[in-house]
Amino acid sequence: MGVYDECISVHQPIQGKYCMSTIELQTSSNENFTQYSKDEYASFDNAWQEILGFIDYGDRYKRNVINLGVCIPEACTSADLEISLQRELDSIFLSHQLKAQVKVKPDLCNTNKHFFPYDTGYYVTCGFFGLLILIVSFSTTYHLVALRNGRENQRSQNLEVLNMFSVVKNGNDLIKHNKNNELNIFNGLVSNAMILLVIAHGILVGINHPRLYPKPFEEIVQNTHNNILLTLNNGIDLFIFVSGYLLYMTNITKFRNPGCNWFQIPKIIIYKYLKSLPVHVTMLLLTIFIVPHMGGGPFWANQMGVEANKCKQYWWTNLLVINNFVDGEKQCLYAGYFISLQLQLMVIGIMVVYIYGKNRKIGNVIIALLITVSLIIPFAITYYSKSEGITKFNISFTLNWFQSTSPDSYHFTYLYSRFYERGLPFYIGLLAGDIVEVLKKKQIKISKTTTLITTLVAFGLYIYVQLYSNVFFKRHRDYNAIESSIYSSINHLNTPLFSMWIAIYHTTSSYGFLEKLLNNRITGILHKLSYSLYQVNLTVILMIHFSVRASGDHSFHIVVMEYIYTIFMVYIAALIMHFLVDAPFGLLINRVILGRRPSTKSKDD
Repeated sequence: MGVYDECISVHQPIQGKYCMSTIELQTSSNENFTQYSKDEYASFDNAWQEILGFIDYGDRYKRNVINLGVCIPEACTSADLEISLQRELDSIFLSHQLKAQVKVKPDLCNTNKHFFPYDTGYYVTCGFFGLLILIVSFSTTYHLVALRNGRENQRSQNLEVLNMFSVVKNGNDLIKHNKNNELNIFNGLVSNAMILLVIAHGILVGINHPRLYPKPFEEIVQNTHNNILLTLNNGIDLFIFVSGYLLYMTNITKFRNPGCNWFQIPKIIIYKYLKSLPVHVTMLLLTIFIVPHMGGGPFWANQMGVEANKCKQYWWTNLLVINNFVDGEKQCLYAGYFISLQLQLMVIGIMVVYIYGKNRKIGNVIIALLITVSLIIPFAITYYSKSEGITKFNISFTLNWFQSTSPDSYHFTYLYSRFYERGLPFYIGLLAGDIVEVLKKKQIKISKTTTLITTLVAFGLYIYVQLYSNVFFKRHRDYNAIESSIYSSINHLNTPLFSMWIAIYHTTSSYGFLEKLLNNRITGILHKLSYSLYQVNLTVILMIHFSVRASGDHSFHIVVMEYIYTIFMVYIAALIMHFLVDAPFGLLINRVILGRRPSTKSKDD
């Protein structure tokens, strides 16, 4: 990779330009080197057999592809470098019956001049955030003065609106904790799962990190025996289950009220949609206009530019909540599909809960139908398309995804992000809410010993089904359409069934120390930051990884420190997003849609 900053710092007698080239080695003869391909190569094997005989199993970096950093004059274009480098390599390799195919992408050539223009959108967006920071600062200062002078409890509509932007007010709301709320355990599960999600996203993005010696990382991916990292394809199922469960538990009493009619349904849908907008729109604006200017490096313009351009073209799909129906390579915000998925399921769920509130038997019939359909559709699509039983987030898939060298897999576009494919955990969450409600009414209690033993057995079954997906990563394994189709269905049944088990035993018994770990002030704070965290995490991770200047391979403890740093930076960004956008605009929406007046005392719940 050379020294990026040294290259672009050259000004006299010419301006330096740094370009990252991609060189693919091929044979110019008719010899088929794939016949020499092995799963494992010994030190005495011919290196050219491994390079030219490379077969993409998805679990290795390409041995016949080299990335080479070159410093050239600014007047030269990427096409000039491509032609010159191709000519020089041809003069060397062709005489040895080898061909080097050179490619240089324009957005992988950088100078110290800004690659992205400072257009009107940039200045308007900066002005908006500057005004927002000013309002929050003034509101916080006014709140502190009011506290000092004892005027905090004065009632005024203008003061209430101003108070919504106060860091003091929103900070007090953030640290509030009602330990008697029985739903806190699920907030705790979500907040802990969010940390694992950040780590998983870090691993996926880290696959794109430039490596001098990739074999240690490849060995982790190639270990298909009890490798929990290979089972991340259903990692969001817990969040979907909890969404369905909490939707039922927080609305069923309201819908059972005789005075409640179906007019409440569109009101709740509009409220949920509006609550999701402020942070989501903020991330769209940041991604398009601000983030591209917040870093640099050999890969920065290429990677951050791809995301910015996708959002410039398809931002409207996010606002219309249909971006998960766009092909994966065109989706704005890498993880934005989940927001649309959640809202689409919420529309279905709120209608189901309303029916439950009016007639439980009909509600159970509808849930049974939805669960049955959600099992059949993945099976049918997987069988028809001859797809694998899971979405394999391996090395090849991730490199193609982030480098946009080929379209995302059929499996990701049609089996991973659509609501009719991923609704199973949500519907089971609704069903769990109904079961828990019945158990409460009957006052059924189970001993702690029975709870512990059965939970351990259920966890063992959960891990077994989860780890079974490792078989789909094994090389030379014959494809079985029935096996893949069945696992495509039950794969998303695994997490919600275990989560339902926890919900039932949490209601009828107690998990003791575990419940204290999940129900405390810290997990409560982390849970309140979870939506902002989800929105900002991938952008922060991308900014960290794609600003690298050098290739390398780190030791285990260095990798651990990097992930600690990443988690810390993601939470800092989420905290800023919460205070600037999520909390104040959430209070405004509560005031407008629900007519709730914000409390002025931190002790008010």
